[in-house]
Amino acid sequence: CPFHSEKTPSFMVNEEKQIFHCFGCGAGGDVFSFLMKVNQISFPEAVEELARRYGVSLPLQTASPSQTKEAARREAFFQINELASNYFQEILTRRREGEPARQYLAQRGIREQTIDEFHLGYAVDRWDGLLQYLRKHGASLSMASELGLLIPKGKESWFDAFRGRVMFPIRNLQGRIVGFGGRAIGTGHPKYLNSPDSSLYHKGEILYGLREAKTFLRQSDQVMIVEGYFDLLMLHQSGLRQSVATLGTALTMNHLRLLRRYTERMVLVFDGDEAGQQASLRLLPLFLEEGLWPKVVLLPEGEDPDGFLRKGHLEDFKRRIAEGPLLMDFFLDRLAKIHPVKSVEGRARCADEALAMIQRIPDVIQRDFYLKVLAERLELEVSLLRNRIGRGLRGRLRMETKAQGPLSQRYDSRAEEMVVRLMTQDPRWLGRVLEERIIDEFESPSLQQIARAMEEVYRRRGDLPLSEVMAGLEETLKTSFTTMRTVSLTRRESQLVSLLAQGLKNKEIATTLFISEGTVKVYLSRLFHKLGVKDRFELALFGLKNMPSGNGPVEIFQPQLPKRPGQRGEQKQPGLLRSLVVERPPVKVPGTDDLFD
Repeated sequence: CPFHSEKTPSFMVNEEKQIFHCFGCGAGGDVFSFLMKVNQISFPEAVEELARRYGVSLPLQTASPSQTKEAARREAFFQINELASNYFQEILTRRREGEPARQYLAQRGIREQTIDEFHLGYAVDRWDGLLQYLRKHGASLSMASELGLLIPKGKESWFDAFRGRVMFPIRNLQGRIVGFGGRAIGTGHPKYLNSPDSSLYHKGEILYGLREAKTFLRQSDQVMIVEGYFDLLMLHQSGLRQSVATLGTALTMNHLRLLRRYTERMVLVFDGDEAGQQASLRLLPLFLEEGLWPKVVLLPEGEDPDGFLRKGHLEDFKRRIAEGPLLMDFFLDRLAKIHPVKSVEGRARCADEALAMIQRIPDVIQRDFYLKVLAERLELEVSLLRNRIGRGLRGRLRMETKAQGPLSQRYDSRAEEMVVRLMTQDPRWLGRVLEERIIDEFESPSLQQIARAMEEVYRRRGDLPLSEVMAGLEETLKTSFTTMRTVSLTRRESQLVSLLAQGLKNKEIATTLFISEGTVKVYLSRLFHKLGVKDRFELALFGLKNMPSGNGPVEIFQPQLPKRPGQRGEQKQPGLLRSLVVERPPVKVPGTDDLFD
Protein backbone atom coordinates (compact mmCIF):
# COMPACT_ATOMS: atom_id res chain seq x y z
CA CYS A 1 0.00 0.00 0.00
CA PRO A 2 1.43 3.42 -0.91
CA PHE A 3 -0.28 5.08 2.05
CA HIS A 4 1.22 3.19 4.98
CA SER A 5 4.06 0.84 5.84
CA GLU A 6 3.16 -2.85 5.86
CA LYS A 7 4.76 -6.28 5.65
CA THR A 8 1.80 -8.27 4.32
CA PRO A 9 -0.18 -7.28 1.20
CA SER A 10 -3.48 -5.59 1.99
CA PHE A 11 -4.02 -3.30 -1.01
CA MET A 12 -6.76 -4.29 -3.47
CA VAL A 13 -7.84 -2.86 -6.84
CA ASN A 14 -11.23 -3.82 -8.31
CA GLU A 15 -10.93 -3.27 -12.06
CA GLU A 16 -14.64 -3.87 -12.67
CA LYS A 17 -15.78 -1.24 -10.15
CA GLN A 18 -12.68 0.90 -10.78
CA ILE A 19 -11.97 1.42 -7.10
CA PHE A 20 -9.14 0.66 -4.68
CA HIS A 21 -9.14 -0.24 -0.99
CA CYS A 22 -6.49 -0.99 1.62
CA PHE A 23 -7.60 -3.34 4.39
CA GLY A 24 -4.63 -2.22 6.47
CA CYS A 25 -5.09 1.54 6.73
CA GLY A 26 -8.62 1.90 5.33
CA ALA A 27 -7.67 4.14 2.39
CA GLY A 28 -9.97 3.77 -0.59
CA GLY A 29 -11.65 5.49 -3.50
CA ASP A 30 -11.54 5.85 -7.26
CA VAL A 31 -8.76 6.79 -9.65
CA PHE A 32 -9.15 10.49 -8.89
CA SER A 33 -8.93 10.10 -5.12
CA PHE A 34 -5.95 7.76 -5.56
CA LEU A 35 -4.06 10.37 -7.55
CA MET A 36 -5.07 13.10 -5.10
CA LYS A 37 -3.73 11.09 -2.15
CA VAL A 38 -0.52 9.96 -3.85
CA ASN A 39 0.42 13.36 -5.28
CA GLN A 40 -1.21 15.52 -2.58
CA ILE A 41 -3.11 17.52 -5.20
CA SER A 42 -6.65 18.84 -5.55
CA PHE A 43 -9.45 17.21 -7.54
CA PRO A 44 -9.16 19.64 -10.50
CA GLU A 45 -5.42 18.98 -10.64
CA ALA A 46 -6.05 15.22 -10.64
CA VAL A 47 -8.50 15.60 -13.53
CA GLU A 48 -6.03 17.72 -15.48
CA GLU A 49 -3.19 15.26 -14.80
CA LEU A 50 -5.18 12.25 -16.02
CA ALA A 51 -6.43 14.16 -19.05
CA ARG A 52 -2.90 15.17 -19.98
CA ARG A 53 -1.54 11.66 -19.42
CA TYR A 54 -4.12 9.97 -21.63
CA GLY A 55 -4.63 12.69 -24.23
CA VAL A 56 -8.17 13.65 -23.24
CA SER A 57 -9.25 17.20 -24.10
CA LEU A 58 -10.98 19.07 -21.30
CA PRO A 59 -13.47 21.85 -22.04
CA LEU A 60 -12.16 25.27 -21.10
CA GLN A 61 -15.48 27.07 -20.96
CA THR A 62 -14.44 29.56 -18.31
CA ALA A 63 -10.95 30.26 -19.64
CA SER A 64 -10.38 33.74 -21.03
CA PRO A 65 -8.27 34.22 -24.19
CA SER A 66 -5.35 35.42 -22.07
CA GLN A 67 -5.62 32.37 -19.78
CA THR A 68 -5.74 30.03 -22.77
CA LYS A 69 -2.68 31.75 -24.25
CA GLU A 70 -0.80 31.51 -20.96
CA ALA A 71 -1.67 27.81 -20.57
CA ALA A 72 -0.37 27.12 -24.10
CA ARG A 73 2.81 29.03 -23.32
CA ARG A 74 3.41 27.03 -20.14
CA GLU A 75 2.86 23.78 -22.02
CA ALA A 76 5.40 24.89 -24.63
CA PHE A 77 7.93 25.55 -21.85
CA PHE A 78 7.33 22.05 -20.46
CA GLN A 79 7.82 20.54 -23.90
CA ILE A 80 11.14 22.35 -24.37
CA ASN A 81 12.38 21.08 -21.00
CA GLU A 82 11.31 17.56 -21.97
CA LEU A 83 13.19 17.82 -25.27
CA ALA A 84 16.31 19.02 -23.46
CA SER A 85 16.08 16.16 -20.95
CA ASN A 86 15.73 13.60 -23.74
CA TYR A 87 18.81 15.05 -25.42
CA PHE A 88 20.92 15.01 -22.25
CA GLN A 89 19.81 11.47 -21.37
CA GLU A 90 20.50 10.19 -24.87
CA ILE A 91 24.03 11.61 -24.74
CA LEU A 92 24.74 9.97 -21.38
CA THR A 93 23.27 6.54 -22.02
CA ARG A 94 23.68 5.93 -25.76
CA ARG A 95 26.33 8.08 -27.37
CA ARG A 96 30.07 7.89 -27.35
CA GLU A 97 30.32 11.53 -26.22
CA GLY A 98 28.77 10.47 -22.92
CA GLU A 99 31.64 8.17 -21.92
CA PRO A 100 33.40 10.75 -19.66
CA ALA A 101 30.16 11.29 -17.75
CA ARG A 102 29.49 7.55 -17.47
CA GLN A 103 32.95 7.05 -15.97
CA TYR A 104 32.46 9.97 -13.61
CA LEU A 105 29.14 8.64 -12.33
CA ALA A 106 30.62 5.16 -11.89
CA GLN A 107 33.41 6.66 -9.79
CA ARG A 108 30.77 8.42 -7.69
CA GLY A 109 29.04 5.09 -7.12
CA ILE A 110 25.87 5.96 -9.05
CA ARG A 111 24.17 2.85 -10.45
CA GLU A 112 22.45 2.53 -13.82
CA GLN A 113 19.11 1.99 -12.09
CA THR A 114 19.50 5.35 -10.34
CA ILE A 115 20.48 7.02 -13.61
CA ASP A 116 17.31 5.71 -15.22
CA GLU A 117 15.03 6.52 -12.29
CA PHE A 118 16.19 10.13 -12.00
CA HIS A 119 16.69 10.55 -15.77
CA LEU A 120 20.26 11.79 -15.39
CA GLY A 121 21.95 13.11 -18.51
CA TYR A 122 25.06 14.76 -19.86
CA ALA A 123 25.59 18.09 -21.62
CA VAL A 124 28.55 17.74 -24.00
CA ASP A 125 31.32 20.31 -23.79
CA ARG A 126 30.16 22.16 -26.91
CA TRP A 127 28.63 25.56 -27.51
CA ASP A 128 25.78 24.40 -29.73
CA GLY A 129 24.93 20.78 -28.88
CA LEU A 130 21.53 21.46 -27.33
CA LEU A 131 20.99 24.47 -29.59
CA GLN A 132 21.15 22.33 -32.73
CA TYR A 133 18.96 19.63 -31.17
CA LEU A 134 16.22 22.09 -30.24
CA ARG A 135 16.41 23.76 -33.65
CA LYS A 136 16.10 20.37 -35.34
CA HIS A 137 12.94 19.61 -33.36
CA GLY A 138 11.36 22.99 -34.09
CA ALA A 139 11.50 24.35 -30.54
CA SER A 140 11.45 28.08 -29.86
CA LEU A 141 15.02 29.11 -29.09
CA SER A 142 13.92 32.35 -27.47
CA MET A 143 11.69 30.39 -25.07
CA ALA A 144 14.58 28.01 -24.35
CA SER A 145 16.59 31.10 -23.46
CA GLU A 146 13.87 32.20 -21.02
CA LEU A 147 14.22 28.82 -19.31
CA GLY A 148 17.98 29.29 -18.97
CA LEU A 149 18.88 26.46 -21.37
CA LEU A 150 20.39 28.84 -23.93
CA ILE A 151 22.23 32.13 -23.48
CA PRO A 152 21.72 34.95 -26.00
CA LYS A 153 24.86 36.37 -27.64
CA GLY A 154 23.20 38.75 -30.07
CA LYS A 155 20.04 39.22 -32.07
CA GLU A 156 18.58 35.80 -32.92
CA SER A 157 21.78 34.10 -31.73
CA TRP A 158 22.34 31.82 -28.73
CA PHE A 159 24.73 29.24 -27.24
CA ASP A 160 24.32 26.37 -24.75
CA ALA A 161 24.17 27.34 -21.07
CA PHE A 162 25.14 23.85 -19.80
CA ARG A 163 28.40 22.42 -21.16
CA GLY A 164 30.51 19.54 -19.89
CA ARG A 165 28.11 18.78 -17.05
CA VAL A 166 26.16 15.86 -15.60
CA MET A 167 22.54 16.98 -15.81
CA PHE A 168 19.85 16.53 -13.16
CA PRO A 169 16.29 17.19 -14.37
CA ILE A 170 14.20 18.86 -11.66
CA ARG A 171 10.57 17.73 -11.62
CA ASN A 172 7.48 19.01 -9.88
CA LEU A 173 5.07 16.72 -8.05
CA GLN A 174 3.23 15.97 -11.30
CA GLY A 175 6.45 14.76 -12.92
CA ARG A 176 6.83 17.73 -15.28
CA ILE A 177 10.37 19.05 -15.70
CA VAL A 178 10.62 22.63 -14.42
CA GLY A 179 14.40 23.13 -14.49
CA PHE A 180 17.85 21.54 -14.46
CA GLY A 181 20.93 21.30 -12.32
CA GLY A 182 24.36 20.65 -13.82
CA ARG A 183 27.55 19.40 -12.16
CA ALA A 184 30.85 20.05 -13.96
CA ILE A 185 32.88 16.86 -14.39
CA GLY A 186 36.08 18.69 -15.24
CA THR A 187 37.53 21.99 -14.12
CA GLY A 188 34.48 24.01 -15.17
CA HIS A 189 33.23 26.80 -12.96
CA PRO A 190 30.99 27.07 -11.15
CA LYS A 191 31.02 23.48 -9.94
CA TYR A 192 27.21 23.45 -9.83
CA LEU A 193 24.97 25.42 -12.17
CA ASN A 194 21.19 25.57 -11.78
CA SER A 195 18.42 26.89 -13.98
CA PRO A 196 17.38 30.44 -13.11
CA ASP A 197 13.93 31.07 -11.67
CA SER A 198 11.30 31.12 -14.39
CA SER A 199 7.53 30.93 -14.79
CA LEU A 200 7.90 27.16 -14.19
CA TYR A 201 10.68 27.04 -11.63
CA HIS A 202 11.02 28.74 -8.25
CA LYS A 203 13.88 27.19 -6.30
CA GLY A 204 12.37 28.35 -3.02
CA GLU A 205 9.32 26.17 -3.69
CA ILE A 206 10.81 23.02 -5.29
CA LEU A 207 12.72 20.17 -3.62
CA TYR A 208 14.82 17.77 -5.67
CA GLY A 209 13.67 14.18 -5.38
CA LEU A 210 10.35 14.91 -3.68
CA ARG A 211 8.34 13.33 -6.48
CA GLU A 212 10.35 10.11 -6.13
CA ALA A 213 10.29 10.22 -2.32
CA LYS A 214 6.72 11.22 -1.51
CA THR A 215 5.37 7.69 -1.12
CA PHE A 216 8.26 6.79 1.20
CA LEU A 217 7.78 9.97 3.23
CA ARG A 218 4.25 8.92 3.96
CA GLN A 219 5.15 5.31 4.73
CA SER A 220 8.05 6.13 7.06
CA ASP A 221 6.47 9.31 8.49
CA GLN A 222 9.87 10.96 8.14
CA VAL A 223 11.82 13.11 5.70
CA MET A 224 15.58 13.47 5.49
CA ILE A 225 16.79 16.78 4.06
CA VAL A 226 20.19 17.05 2.37
CA GLU A 227 21.92 19.82 0.41
CA GLY A 228 23.30 18.16 -2.72
CA TYR A 229 22.20 16.10 -5.71
CA PHE A 230 24.71 13.32 -5.04
CA ASP A 231 23.85 13.23 -1.34
CA LEU A 232 20.23 12.64 -2.35
CA LEU A 233 21.07 9.97 -4.93
CA MET A 234 23.30 8.07 -2.51
CA LEU A 235 20.66 8.09 0.22
CA HIS A 236 18.09 6.72 -2.23
CA GLN A 237 20.52 4.03 -3.39
CA SER A 238 21.16 3.06 0.23
CA GLY A 239 17.47 2.44 0.86
CA LEU A 240 16.84 5.75 2.63
CA ARG A 241 14.32 6.85 0.05
CA GLN A 242 12.47 9.25 2.33
CA SER A 243 14.99 11.92 1.29
CA VAL A 244 14.87 15.25 -0.54
CA ALA A 245 17.44 17.93 -1.41
CA THR A 246 17.40 21.70 -1.59
CA LEU A 247 18.40 23.33 -4.88
CA GLY A 248 21.27 25.69 -4.19
CA THR A 249 19.30 27.64 -1.61
CA ALA A 250 18.46 27.37 2.06
CA LEU A 251 15.20 25.81 3.17
CA THR A 252 12.27 28.18 2.96
CA MET A 253 8.88 28.37 4.63
CA ASN A 254 7.35 27.15 1.36
CA HIS A 255 9.61 24.08 1.48
CA LEU A 256 8.54 23.26 5.03
CA ARG A 257 4.86 23.66 4.25
CA LEU A 258 5.27 21.44 1.22
CA LEU A 259 6.95 18.72 3.30
CA ARG A 260 4.40 19.12 6.06
CA ARG A 261 1.75 17.67 3.74
CA TYR A 262 3.51 14.33 4.19
CA THR A 263 5.17 14.40 7.62
CA GLU A 264 6.26 16.65 10.48
CA ARG A 265 9.22 14.44 11.43
CA MET A 266 12.18 16.09 9.72
CA VAL A 267 15.87 15.23 9.86
CA LEU A 268 18.66 17.53 8.65
CA VAL A 269 21.62 15.69 7.13
CA PHE A 270 24.24 18.29 6.24
CA ASP A 271 28.03 18.11 5.95
CA GLY A 272 29.99 17.31 9.10
CA ASP A 273 32.17 20.42 9.00
CA GLU A 274 31.61 23.75 10.71
CA ALA A 275 29.85 25.18 7.66
CA GLY A 276 27.37 22.30 7.66
CA GLN A 277 26.59 22.75 11.34
CA GLN A 278 26.12 26.49 10.90
CA ALA A 279 23.79 25.86 7.96
CA SER A 280 21.66 23.65 10.20
CA LEU A 281 21.53 26.20 13.00
CA ARG A 282 20.52 29.02 10.66
CA LEU A 283 17.33 27.09 9.95
CA LEU A 284 16.30 26.76 13.61
CA PRO A 285 14.21 29.98 13.77
CA LEU A 286 12.27 28.93 10.68
CA PHE A 287 11.47 25.51 12.14
CA LEU A 288 10.51 26.87 15.55
CA GLU A 289 8.13 29.48 14.17
CA GLU A 290 6.45 26.76 12.11
CA GLY A 291 6.08 24.60 15.22
CA LEU A 292 8.45 21.91 13.90
CA TRP A 293 11.11 20.04 15.87
CA PRO A 294 13.70 18.59 13.46
CA LYS A 295 16.56 16.32 14.38
CA VAL A 296 20.09 16.81 13.11
CA VAL A 297 22.48 14.05 12.02
CA LEU A 298 26.02 14.73 13.21
CA LEU A 299 28.56 13.31 10.75
CA PRO A 300 32.30 13.10 11.47
CA GLU A 301 34.37 16.19 10.69
CA GLY A 302 35.03 16.50 6.96
CA GLU A 303 32.41 13.94 5.90
CA ASP A 304 29.34 14.54 3.77
CA PRO A 305 26.37 12.13 3.39
CA ASP A 306 27.47 11.01 -0.08
CA GLY A 307 31.06 10.19 0.86
CA PHE A 308 30.14 8.67 4.22
CA LEU A 309 27.72 6.20 2.62
CA ARG A 310 30.08 5.39 -0.26
CA LYS A 311 32.61 4.25 2.33
CA GLY A 312 30.15 1.60 3.50
CA HIS A 313 29.01 3.23 6.74
CA LEU A 314 25.29 2.64 6.21
CA GLU A 315 24.66 1.07 9.62
CA ASP A 316 26.64 3.80 11.36
CA PHE A 317 24.63 6.35 9.38
CA LYS A 318 21.33 4.81 10.50
CA ARG A 319 22.56 4.81 14.10
CA ARG A 320 23.39 8.50 13.85
CA ILE A 321 19.89 9.17 12.53
CA ALA A 322 18.32 7.32 15.45
CA GLU A 323 20.56 9.02 18.03
CA GLY A 324 20.62 12.46 16.46
CA PRO A 325 19.62 15.27 18.83
CA LEU A 326 16.83 17.74 18.25
CA LEU A 327 18.16 20.81 16.49
CA MET A 328 17.09 22.92 19.47
CA ASP A 329 19.12 20.75 21.86
CA PHE A 330 22.10 20.91 19.51
CA PHE A 331 21.81 24.70 19.52
CA LEU A 332 21.89 24.84 23.33
CA ASP A 333 24.87 22.47 23.43
CA ARG A 334 26.74 24.73 21.00
CA LEU A 335 26.01 27.80 23.11
CA ALA A 336 27.47 26.12 26.17
CA LYS A 337 30.68 25.41 24.23
CA ILE A 338 30.95 28.92 22.78
CA HIS A 339 30.30 30.85 26.01
CA PRO A 340 32.12 29.90 29.25
CA VAL A 341 29.07 29.45 31.46
CA LYS A 342 31.21 29.35 34.59
CA SER A 343 31.72 33.10 34.28
CA VAL A 344 28.95 35.61 34.95
CA GLU A 345 29.49 37.32 31.60
CA GLY A 346 29.46 34.03 29.67
CA ARG A 347 26.34 32.88 31.47
CA ALA A 348 24.55 36.14 30.64
CA ARG A 349 25.50 35.94 26.95
CA CYS A 350 24.42 32.32 26.76
CA ALA A 351 21.09 33.19 28.38
CA ASP A 352 20.46 36.11 26.02
CA GLU A 353 21.15 34.08 22.87
CA ALA A 354 19.13 31.11 24.09
CA LEU A 355 16.15 33.27 25.10
CA ALA A 356 16.17 34.98 21.72
CA MET A 357 15.58 31.55 20.19
CA ILE A 358 13.24 30.16 22.86
CA GLN A 359 10.86 33.09 22.48
CA ARG A 360 10.24 32.00 18.89
CA ILE A 361 8.55 28.81 20.13
CA PRO A 362 4.81 29.38 19.62
CA ASP A 363 3.57 26.71 22.04
CA VAL A 364 3.65 28.00 25.61
CA ILE A 365 4.19 24.53 27.16
CA GLN A 366 7.15 23.74 24.91
CA ARG A 367 8.54 27.21 25.49
CA ASP A 368 8.34 26.79 29.26
CA PHE A 369 9.99 23.37 29.03
CA TYR A 370 13.07 24.88 27.39
CA LEU A 371 13.11 27.72 29.90
CA LYS A 372 13.43 25.08 32.62
CA VAL A 373 16.16 23.28 30.65
CA LEU A 374 18.08 26.53 30.23
CA ALA A 375 17.66 27.46 33.90
CA GLU A 376 19.04 24.09 34.96
CA ARG A 377 22.02 24.32 32.61
CA LEU A 378 22.92 27.85 33.70
CA GLU A 379 22.02 27.29 37.37
CA LEU A 380 19.58 30.19 37.31
CA GLU A 381 16.08 30.66 38.71
CA VAL A 382 13.53 29.82 36.04
CA SER A 383 11.37 32.75 37.22
CA LEU A 384 14.17 35.11 36.22
CA LEU A 385 14.25 33.67 32.70
CA ARG A 386 10.45 33.74 32.45
CA ASN A 387 10.43 37.39 33.39
CA ARG A 388 13.14 38.20 30.87
CA ILE A 389 11.55 36.30 28.01
CA GLY A 390 8.19 37.86 28.89
CA ARG A 391 9.63 41.29 28.19
CA GLY A 392 11.19 39.99 24.99
CA LEU A 393 7.93 38.46 23.79
CA ARG A 394 6.02 41.66 24.38
CA GLY A 395 8.59 43.53 22.34
CA ARG A 396 8.51 40.86 19.64
CA LEU A 397 4.72 41.15 19.41
CA ARG A 398 5.07 44.97 19.29
CA MET A 399 3.24 45.44 22.59
CA GLU A 400 3.86 48.34 24.92
CA THR A 401 3.21 48.33 28.66
CA LYS A 402 2.44 51.00 31.24
CA ALA A 403 4.50 50.95 34.41
CA GLN A 404 2.96 48.41 36.79
CA GLY A 405 -0.21 48.45 34.68
CA PRO A 406 -2.07 46.39 32.11
CA LEU A 407 -1.35 46.39 28.41
CA SER A 408 -2.78 49.54 26.86
CA GLN A 409 -1.96 49.05 23.20
CA ARG A 410 -1.31 46.15 20.90
CA TYR A 411 -1.05 45.16 17.27
CA ASP A 412 -3.19 42.42 15.78
CA SER A 413 -3.84 40.70 12.47
CA ARG A 414 -6.95 42.61 11.35
CA ALA A 415 -5.09 44.47 8.61
CA GLU A 416 -3.73 41.17 7.33
CA GLU A 417 -7.24 39.73 7.29
CA MET A 418 -8.37 42.76 5.32
CA VAL A 419 -5.72 42.11 2.66
CA VAL A 420 -6.78 38.46 2.38
CA ARG A 421 -10.42 39.51 2.03
CA LEU A 422 -9.52 41.84 -0.83
CA MET A 423 -7.56 39.09 -2.58
CA THR A 424 -10.53 36.72 -2.50
CA GLN A 425 -12.73 39.22 -4.33
CA ASP A 426 -10.37 40.14 -7.17
CA PRO A 427 -7.23 38.15 -8.11
CA ARG A 428 -5.66 41.36 -9.38
CA TRP A 429 -5.22 42.35 -5.75
CA LEU A 430 -3.09 39.25 -5.31
CA GLY A 431 -0.82 40.48 -8.10
CA ARG A 432 -0.28 43.71 -6.19
CA VAL A 433 0.28 41.81 -2.95
CA LEU A 434 2.94 39.60 -4.56
CA GLU A 435 4.55 42.61 -6.21
CA GLU A 436 4.93 44.38 -2.87
CA ARG A 437 5.87 41.13 -1.03
CA ILE A 438 3.15 41.75 1.55
CA ILE A 439 2.71 38.11 2.58
CA ASP A 440 6.26 38.00 3.96
CA GLU A 441 5.21 40.67 6.48
CA PHE A 442 2.22 38.74 7.88
CA GLU A 443 2.49 37.94 11.58
CA SER A 444 -0.54 35.64 11.71
CA PRO A 445 0.53 32.07 10.75
CA SER A 446 -3.00 31.08 9.74
CA LEU A 447 -3.57 34.11 7.52
CA GLN A 448 -0.13 33.69 6.00
CA GLN A 449 -0.92 30.05 5.23
CA ILE A 450 -4.19 31.07 3.54
CA ALA A 451 -2.38 33.76 1.54
CA ARG A 452 0.37 31.31 0.53
CA ALA A 453 -2.26 28.84 -0.67
CA MET A 454 -3.80 31.59 -2.81
CA GLU A 455 -0.36 32.52 -4.12
CA GLU A 456 0.39 28.90 -5.03
CA VAL A 457 -2.84 28.53 -7.04
CA TYR A 458 -2.38 31.93 -8.69
CA ARG A 459 1.20 31.19 -9.80
CA ARG A 460 0.21 27.80 -11.17
CA ARG A 461 -2.94 28.83 -13.03
CA GLY A 462 -2.77 32.57 -13.57
CA ASP A 463 -6.23 32.95 -12.00
CA LEU A 464 -7.69 32.25 -8.57
CA PRO A 465 -10.50 29.66 -8.39
CA LEU A 466 -11.32 29.73 -4.68
CA SER A 467 -12.39 26.07 -4.74
CA GLU A 468 -8.77 25.13 -5.44
CA VAL A 469 -7.56 27.39 -2.66
CA MET A 470 -9.97 25.62 -0.29
CA ALA A 471 -8.67 22.23 -1.40
CA GLY A 472 -5.15 23.23 -0.42
CA LEU A 473 -6.04 24.39 3.09
CA GLU A 474 -6.01 22.46 6.33
CA GLU A 475 -9.48 21.67 7.70
CA THR A 476 -9.03 24.13 10.56
CA LEU A 477 -8.52 27.00 8.12
CA LYS A 478 -11.34 26.27 5.68
CA THR A 479 -14.05 27.73 7.90
CA SER A 480 -12.06 30.90 8.51
CA PHE A 481 -11.43 31.28 4.80
CA THR A 482 -15.10 30.79 3.96
CA THR A 483 -16.36 33.34 6.47
CA MET A 484 -14.06 36.10 5.25
CA ARG A 485 -15.11 35.87 1.60
CA THR A 486 -18.33 37.91 1.52
CA VAL A 487 -19.89 40.49 3.83
CA SER A 488 -22.85 42.72 2.86
CA LEU A 489 -23.60 46.17 4.27
CA THR A 490 -26.97 47.84 4.57
CA ARG A 491 -27.58 51.22 2.98
CA ARG A 492 -27.09 53.06 6.30
CA GLU A 493 -23.93 51.10 7.13
CA SER A 494 -22.39 51.78 3.72
CA GLN A 495 -23.19 55.51 4.09
CA LEU A 496 -21.52 55.60 7.49
CA VAL A 497 -18.40 53.78 6.23
CA SER A 498 -18.17 56.19 3.29
CA LEU A 499 -18.36 59.24 5.55
CA LEU A 500 -15.85 57.78 7.97
CA ALA A 501 -13.44 57.16 5.08
CA GLN A 502 -13.72 60.87 4.24
CA GLY A 503 -12.40 61.72 7.71
CA LEU A 504 -15.62 62.88 9.38
CA LYS A 505 -15.93 62.75 13.17
CA ASN A 506 -18.87 61.17 14.99
CA LYS A 507 -20.66 64.52 15.44
CA GLU A 508 -20.27 65.38 11.73
CA ILE A 509 -21.51 61.94 10.69
CA ALA A 510 -24.52 62.30 12.98
CA THR A 511 -25.37 65.71 11.50
CA THR A 512 -25.01 64.45 7.91
CA LEU A 513 -27.17 61.37 8.46
CA PHE A 514 -29.67 63.11 10.79
CA ILE A 515 -29.05 60.66 13.62
CA SER A 516 -27.69 61.03 17.15
CA GLU A 517 -24.04 60.55 18.11
CA GLY A 518 -25.13 57.63 20.27
CA THR A 519 -26.65 55.94 17.22
CA VAL A 520 -23.39 56.52 15.31
CA LYS A 521 -21.51 54.72 18.10
CA VAL A 522 -23.97 51.83 17.98
CA TYR A 523 -23.47 51.52 14.21
CA LEU A 524 -19.70 51.66 14.61
CA SER A 525 -19.74 48.95 17.27
CA ARG A 526 -21.87 46.77 14.99
CA LEU A 527 -19.54 47.37 12.02
CA PHE A 528 -16.45 46.57 14.09
CA HIS A 529 -17.94 43.18 14.90
CA LYS A 530 -19.43 42.56 11.45
CA LEU A 531 -16.26 43.37 9.50
CA GLY A 532 -13.80 42.01 12.02
CA VAL A 533 -11.99 45.33 12.52
CA LYS A 534 -10.87 46.91 15.77
CA ASP A 535 -11.07 50.67 15.33
CA ARG A 536 -12.02 53.64 13.16
CA PHE A 537 -8.72 53.54 11.27
CA GLU A 538 -9.25 50.02 9.94
CA LEU A 539 -12.90 50.70 9.18
CA ALA A 540 -11.89 53.80 7.22
CA LEU A 541 -9.43 51.70 5.23
CA PHE A 542 -12.30 49.44 4.23
CA GLY A 543 -14.18 52.48 3.06
CA LEU A 544 -11.22 53.74 1.05
CA LYS A 545 -11.14 50.46 -0.84
CA ASN A 546 -14.84 50.66 -1.79
CA MET A 547 -16.25 54.18 -1.16
CA PRO A 548 -19.88 52.96 -1.29
CA SER A 549 -22.39 55.40 -2.74
CA GLY A 550 -25.08 54.75 -0.15
CA ASN A 551 -27.75 53.92 -2.72
CA GLY A 552 -28.51 50.46 -1.41
CA PRO A 553 -26.94 47.26 -0.08
CA VAL A 554 -23.39 46.80 -1.35
CA GLU A 555 -20.67 44.16 -1.28
CA ILE A 556 -17.94 45.84 0.71
CA PHE A 557 -15.21 43.43 -0.43
CA GLN A 558 -15.45 44.07 -4.17
CA PRO A 559 -13.21 47.12 -4.50
CA GLN A 560 -11.87 48.51 -7.74
CA LEU A 561 -8.19 47.84 -8.25
CA PRO A 562 -6.34 51.07 -7.40
CA LYS A 563 -4.88 52.92 -10.35
CA ARG A 564 -1.15 53.19 -10.72
CA PRO A 565 0.42 56.43 -9.47
CA GLY A 566 0.24 59.08 -12.16
CA GLN A 567 -2.99 57.86 -13.75
CA ARG A 568 -5.84 60.34 -14.00
CA GLY A 569 -7.83 60.70 -10.81
CA GLU A 570 -5.20 58.91 -8.71
CA GLN A 571 -3.72 60.30 -5.54
CA LYS A 572 -0.24 58.89 -5.29
CA GLN A 573 -0.07 56.41 -2.42
CA PRO A 574 3.04 54.27 -2.94
CA GLY A 575 2.95 50.93 -1.20
CA LEU A 576 -0.74 51.25 -0.29
CA LEU A 577 -1.19 47.56 0.44
CA ARG A 578 2.11 47.35 2.29
CA SER A 579 1.02 50.21 4.53
CA LEU A 580 -1.97 48.13 5.65
CA VAL A 581 0.31 45.45 7.09
CA VAL A 582 3.64 47.09 7.88
CA GLU A 583 2.66 50.61 8.91
CA ARG A 584 -0.53 49.90 10.84
CA PRO A 585 -0.71 51.96 14.03
CA PRO A 586 -1.37 50.62 17.53
CA VAL A 587 -4.98 49.62 18.20
CA LYS A 588 -6.64 50.78 21.39
CA VAL A 589 -7.86 48.01 23.63
CA PRO A 590 -11.70 48.07 23.80
CA GLY A 591 -12.92 49.72 26.97
CA THR A 592 -11.03 53.01 26.79
CA ASP A 593 -12.96 56.29 26.81
CA ASP A 594 -11.99 57.30 23.30
CA LEU A 595 -12.84 53.99 21.65
CA PHE A 596 -15.19 55.55 19.10
CA ASP A 597 -13.93 59.10 18.74
